[in-house]
Amino acid sequence: MSMGMKQDSLIACNIFIIIGLILSHWAFNNLIDYQYVGTSTLESITGSNITFTRSEHLTLIGSGGDNIHDLYKGLGWMHAKDRYVQLCLMRLASQGRLTEVFPFDEMNMKFDLLAKQFDFYDKSKLHMKTYHPDGVAIQILSAYTEGINHFMEKNNRPLEFVITNYHPEPFKPSDIIAFMAFVSFVGLNEISLGIEKTVLEFIHSEGFSTPFLKEMFHPHLNNLTNDYIDIYKNIKHLKSNDGLKSAFVPSITNSNNWVVSGALSSSGMPIMSVDPHLDVSKTPNTFYESTHVMDDGRTVFGISVPGIPVLMMGRNKDVSFTLTYGMMDMADYFLENITSGNYERDGQLLPLKQKENIVAGRKTLFYETNEGHIIERYTDHYDRPIDDGIYLAIKLPTEVNEVSFRQSLLPFTKTVQHAQNVLPQSMLCSNYLLADVHGNIGYQQAGTVPLRPSGTGLMPLPAWDSKNLWTGYLSDSDYKRTLNPPENFIATANNLIQDPNKPCVSTYPAIPTRVNRITELLKSSSNHSVEDMMRYQSDSYSIIAEKFIPLLEPYLPKSGIGNELRSWDRIFNSESRAAALWFQFWEEFVANTNKIFLGEENVENMKNIVFNKYIFNKIALIGLEQGQVDGHDITPVIKKSIETVLEKYEGLQYKDVTYYASKNIFFSGKLPKFLGFDIGPYPVNSGLEVLNIGVVTEYLGQPCIFSQTWRFISDMSSNIMYSILPGGPSGNYFSNIYNREVDNYLNSVYKYWEL
Repeated sequence: MSMGMKQDSLIACNIFIIIGLILSHWAFNNLIDYQYVGTSTLESITGSNITFTRSEHLTLIGSGGDNIHDLYKGLGWMHAKDRYVQLCLMRLASQGRLTEVFPFDEMNMKFDLLAKQFDFYDKSKLHMKTYHPDGVAIQILSAYTEGINHFMEKNNRPLEFVITNYHPEPFKPSDIIAFMAFVSFVGLNEISLGIEKTVLEFIHSEGFSTPFLKEMFHPHLNNLTNDYIDIYKNIKHLKSNDGLKSAFVPSITNSNNWVVSGALSSSGMPIMSVDPHLDVSKTPNTFYESTHVMDDGRTVFGISVPGIPVLMMGRNKDVSFTLTYGMMDMADYFLENITSGNYERDGQLLPLKQKENIVAGRKTLFYETNEGHIIERYTDHYDRPIDDGIYLAIKLPTEVNEVSFRQSLLPFTKTVQHAQNVLPQSMLCSNYLLADVHGNIGYQQAGTVPLRPSGTGLMPLPAWDSKNLWTGYLSDSDYKRTLNPPENFIATANNLIQDPNKPCVSTYPAIPTRVNRITELLKSSSNHSVEDMMRYQSDSYSIIAEKFIPLLEPYLPKSGIGNELRSWDRIFNSESRAAALWFQFWEEFVANTNKIFLGEENVENMKNIVFNKYIFNKIALIGLEQGQVDGHDITPVIKKSIETVLEKYEGLQYKDVTYYASKNIFFSGKLPKFLGFDIGPYPVNSGLEVLNIGVVTEYLGQPCIFSQTWRFISDMSSNIMYSILPGGPSGNYFSNIYNREVDNYLNSVYKYWEL
């Protein structure tokens, strides 16, 4: 070994020793604080104490208090206790300050640009001024931030912020409003906007076909004329969907929930089941479990997202409430005609609002109209004045208004009907299922869907004609509601739920394979039990494979892997070669089918964006069902896809293509694996478009694993609940509950407790 190599090795060794000493010193001084032995007391508004204990199932229990202020003050303290880093990172993201606080990172810069462009933080302060000083929104926001700040004042900074020299400032209510608006865009509205953008990318592609596009999106493109197509082809700065992804910003994709009435359950009472599907490739989990016990005996268990003071799903002693993503169209692109820094309205030119910011040391200029239409431009043009031309402009729901906080009242509801009346207006577009101890089951659609003169929002319309602009928002009565249906069950899985007599709320739902499978299982018995619901949540039977594998017969080898695929039970299993072959075939077939329209380069750029998968999968299904797509024979595509898979993937097992792995949200895989900050990979039995969904994909070079992020089951005949939370409750690596539930998740072992 040369002298230089010895010196390098010595330097590396010394660095590890220093890091080890720092970690040991920090852990010694902070470990007792995070292991949580005993209790801690927090003063409540009434003068009584809220006492926190860690249950045997790892969940924090807040006991004491008697009102909504106490509940959400306790939740704020819990979030800070177990998810300190996650809270602060999400606040920085919504403020556009990630590159200001931490070393430069390209993805962080993109989030900073987005947050500054939409001005979430400054607008949140304006929204606060519209709230009634004694209203429920102010009560919740004030209580929640009091709880966070109480913990931060009494405890040391976490290691992550010590080594980066970041000193978090106290939280303010406006911080929470900004984060709620930020997440509603990045995790939700980005999907509907992305689908609009994909339609435009189809129009710009060489294989574009107007009739096929109208068929794909029927009836939402019925007004697509050549005049519109000409305008769309002349849009300046038509940015491709880039699917923003960060380790700490939650994004919603798919979910399942269902509820059966007592007529179909072994207990004679409703049973509720839910499993939301988010990105599980980050630790800690997006969701956080907590239990709250009031002085008057009221108790509620639920999950929340740190940074948002809402128990989104869960149960009290009277009502169980769960949701799936509603696939609602709550945001739009408009067309803006820009001339000399002005925009056009009904023949008049009005000055654009210009805002200047500094992001990552670079001057940026953002523009919007008086209606709040945010002009979209190429990133490399942000440092210069806007050119003349026709641009896309994004319109979001105007504000996080007080009505949005009605969801926070769910823990206090006593019947299904009471919960339905609380829910309709929400920043989170949702399909809520509800059950109560009186035997009722119900469905409530919730969102903030705009009133559009055109009736649908899939086509960007010219804003220079004010008749195309939004005229308000749907009222409570416009959202679909169901109580005790004759089928004795309700199921949702991001499928189309649209009352034909009400305004349009959804322009592009998920394909109905999962909801069809749920319906099939629930119709199979009139005696469902909690154990059955657990089995259904683990179900990985592929309806798509069942329907279409026979079509592959002419192209499969007569022996070996060909026979394995023929005899495959259509269940995704980690050891199965046939499951791996089917998975890879589907991926190849979907890509090759869409290349007919978009070309190879466009498909490669677009195929890993979640909302494009909805579209790409539907086109592939049309091809298999009809044997052609827009007049193109699909047979050569099937043959090519099979040949590619047999050549490249024959030796694979399913665990090679789908697995569970998770990286620490702060260090994001940058530390050596042996330190234990990251989890996995582990084999799983989840699959594509099945109930136990599992999809490994990649955004901008970052791995994403969309899978069940929480499992929850509750039989209303008792106060016992069952759940699994992948990972663990604490985001602190030094806690012994950092990854405590990994084995439960991998082996479908539920924890349970009684309210």
